[in-house]
Amino acid sequence: MLAITGHNGFIGSNLKKYFKEKRVNFILFQGDLHNKENVQDFFQKHTIKQAIFLAGAYGYDFQQQLEKNVLILQIFLEEGRKYGLQKVIYLSSGAVYGNPINKESLETDLLFPNTLYGLSKLFVEQCIQYYAQNYGLQYVILRLPNVYGKNNHKGVIFNFLSDIDKYKKITIAGDGSQQRNFLHVNDVCVAIAKAVSYKKSDIFNISNPKVTSVNDVVELLKKKYTFDIAYRPSENNLQKLILNIDKAKKLLKFEPSITNLDFEL
Repeated sequence: MLAITGHNGFIGSNLKKYFKEKRVNFILFQGDLHNKENVQDFFQKHTIKQAIFLAGAYGYDFQQQLEKNVLILQIFLEEGRKYGLQKVIYLSSGAVYGNPINKESLETDLLFPNTLYGLSKLFVEQCIQYYAQNYGLQYVILRLPNVYGKNNHKGVIFNFLSDIDKYKKITIAGDGSQQRNFLHVNDVCVAIAKAVSYKKSDIFNISNPKVTSVNDVVELLKKKYTFDIAYRPSENNLQKLILNIDKAKKLLKFEPSITNLDFEL
């Protein structure tokens, strides 16, 4: 059986809909992932061979990020491996790279995260690889850029759209020159489905290769909405999050289907 954690979140809610449309059988984890007894009970009641781990957090202090990203994953893997869990699919972040060494980040690049969020995601990846090396767990780690789309409630796109709706004003952190890839959640769901079928352990960048600055996003929004702009100092050291997806194209047969950005209130 295929299990999904974090199914009430942005990506999870879209993935449930996608899997239902594709007639994929799955079961949802219900309970507290911090509670070892809840996790143990889940694996005792259900024969889980694969799990898509979507639970996690962004925007908390570092201790909370460790608890909500690393700790819950470790508990899940520790209990799962006792009851026959064979494979985990995990959504990581391009933030594990830090700023690209070259024009784009490759899966073979050394990892130098320069945000605490990126550091927490790196710890999770290392935790998964520990269980792979010591217990034979198979895994597919998908490193994502900024994800947008229906039911999104966090991130720069959501913040801009929410502020436009409420205040007719947005606030840009820094000068807006920060460059990002933006990936539609529908394409994330496709990549996850491909990862479920993938037969090896591996790490893939999953992205829309179009490079967009924050200022570019603002110009796109100006075509649809009227709003004022304010600026504040940036607290994010990640100036560029640009992912090369050649490996995913070749091995995972992934290609983004939504490449033209369209942000809706």
